[in-house]
Amino acid sequence: MANMTGNSRYGIAGARTPCDIQLAVDAFNARFAEMEKALWCLSRAAANDVLARRSSGVVEEFVWLIKRWWGIQGVPREIRTIAASALRALDWDPRWITSEMDLSPQGEQFAVDRVAGLVAGMLQRGARRREWSLASKVLHWLMPWRIPVYDSFVKRQLGISQDADPEKAYRAIVRAEFEMARQLLREDDRWLGDVEPRSPFRALDKYIWWSGGGNTGHAVVARDPWETLRRLGLKCYDGDRLSESGFNVSAIASL
Repeated sequence: MANMTGNSRYGIAGARTPCDIQLAVDAFNARFAEMEKALWCLSRAAANDVLARRSSGVVEEFVWLIKRWWGIQGVPREIRTIAASALRALDWDPRWITSEMDLSPQGEQFAVDRVAGLVAGMLQRGARRREWSLASKVLHWLMPWRIPVYDSFVKRQLGISQDADPEKAYRAIVRAEFEMARQLLREDDRWLGDVEPRSPFRALDKYIWWSGGGNTGHAVVARDPWETLRRLGLKCYDGDRLSESGFNVSAIASL
């Protein structure tokens, strides 16, 4: 099903060296760094509540911000509550939301199973369709070292049919991106960029989006990326430095 382009060492159109990917990642970060930082901070707060199985507006706002910023079409507003409930119902291990990676075949199966589980959980709670794109993106931001993104950009750049069954398509995406990550990390990790989360799958998603037409598109840069975090009363620390939102992104690793 995945017909990888032949002019690339890594299975992504145009990517011949880690430098090709780094250039696109750096360009993406130059435009969207503040949005990435704000969403990363919000994802850490949401992860705290998901691990504690705590009902809060944080998880709902996190889901909806992903929908808004990533332009996922056809998603009704009630999906916020549905997705939050489904997330809390999943089994969780605090290690899964740290920078610990598993690039083995078992790690690939974990990614497919987690996204499929969230899709099924949302359907059970009243979702109107199988939300593979939203589920993958929500879990990607909660576990960026473990979960690749599913959407039309990724399928197109990896040569996967837009009409393919979503679960089969996602399995092909996972297989391809895990292999890319293994190959690229054997060379160096500078292609990950300098904006957290510095994960292989976050960097690959930036590259795929940028090289797939995002660089010439008209994606909106949020005027105030920190507005949601301020409204929720969250603060974000980046290491020892207080960022605009004020939440301690490293605290999650101690849970």
